[in-house]
Amino acid sequence: MAELAAHYAMSFAAVQKHVAILERAGLVHKVRIGRRKVVRTNLAALQRTRRLLDEYEELWRSRVVRMESLISETSEKKERPE
Repeated sequence: MAELAAHYAMSFAAVQKHVAILERAGLVHKVRIGRRKVVRTNLAALQRTRRLLDEYEELWRSRVVRMESLISETSEKKERPE
């Protein structure tokens, strides 16, 4: 894992914490190869996560568009004399 940590501008302990969180989420797992611990990606879990995040992004983008539309309508009504 030291090789992995060397690629990031954070401490080894911080990288370990991040990897632990990813491991609990099922996105990665550690494999011992000799004296080294290698972090491997769980590609299927990562793909499922990506699809879920894409769905959430689409949902929230549509909500933001709707909110912008409602704000615009409200602003236009205030600007028009009745």
